[in-house]
Formats: sequence, C-alpha cells, structure tokens
Amino acid sequence: MKYTEQFVYLNWRMDKRDRSLNYAMMAEGYWKASVRLLDLLLNDNEGHDADAVVFPTLFDAHQSLELYLKATRIAVCEAKGSNPWTINIKTSHDLDKLIASLNSVFDDGDEYFIDKKDTACIFRLVDLLKSVGADGEGGYYVDFARYPEKEPGKSYLFVESDEFVFDLKELKALINTGCRFMDGFYWMWQERADATRCMKTDLKC
Repeated sequence: MKYTEQFVYLNWRMDKRDRSLNYAMMAEGYWKASVRLLDLLLNDNEGHDADAVVFPTLFDAHQSLELYLKATRIAVCEAKGSNPWTINIKTSHDLDKLIASLNSVFDDGDEYFIDKKDTACIFRLVDLLKSVGADGEGGYYVDFARYPEKEPGKSYLFVESDEFVFDLKELKALINTGCRFMDGFYWMWQERADATRCMKTDLKC
C-alpha cells in the first residue's frame, strides 16, 4: 500500500470555490460506500450480516441520489449564468420533490429529467427506495433507512412484512447503474457550468 493510501484526506476532492462539485463529491462517496458494502456482503454473508447492513446500504444509495440531484441543480443554474452560491437548494430529502426541483430550472430547449428509456435505471432505483419507505398514500418516508419507525409506535412496513427480499447482486447492479447515471448527468451539466465560468472570467479580462 502506498504511503498516502494509508490516510483519508477530507478536502482532497473538495473545492471551496465550487459549490456543485462539493455536493457531487459527497454523492460519489455515498454511492461508492453502498457498493463497497455490497461487495463485502457478496464475498461473505455468513450469519446473514446483510439483513442488518442493508440499512446503511440503502441509506447511502438514497443519500447519493439526493446529493447528485442537488449538485446537478446548482450546476444547471450556474451553466445558465446564475451565481452558484445564491442558488436555493431544497432542504427536502424527498427524491420526487428534488427531481421536480431540478426540472423546474430547465428551459424549453433542455431535456427534462423524466422516466424514459435513457433514465429508466435511476427511476427504478428511486422506485425501489420508495417502496421500502412507502407511506400507503403514494409517497414515502425518507427516513426509512435510518429508523425502524416513522413515529413512536408506528413501524415501517418492512418491519412487519416479509415482502422485502432483495438479491444482493441485483441490488448492487441497480444502485451502481442508477448512481453512475446520476454521476454522468451531473458531469454533463458541470462541464457546461465550467464553460460559463471560464467565459465570465475571459470577459472580466
């Protein structure tokens, strides 16, 4: 192991001047954490550790999507000329609301973030996460992977139901594919934001 690989550097991938990048770097971290946990379980699930580790795994997947959606919204706004540090980011953790928030900053000429062939992988992941935290009214509780009950004395559905059984390989593929798509979608807009930033710098000169 190389000397530097023995340590973790919290700001190596951060940039105090780039707001969207910082969100995206954290998003990548949660994505990779989820996949690495699944890799460990696929290699050794003795004692059915997966039945417990599935919760941080799903939390990481959900958190990754949340941060990628917020990062992309910042990048889209900056690409269109806005100051990234003045962009309002929804405090919600609800993925449906964050997708709607992202779509709200697109123009008519942009490709909206909707469920279709190209984006199916991300929406299938969202659907899986929502199904685990389903509220019975068409929505979901975003804290399903952090707590066993949505409010005192009211457990989440997965506590009481045997219907939630996931194949580890399929779960890994779904999370990996969905998060990889979000990473690529973010970087597409980040490159446009970088171009806008460079153009503004050139104009100042």
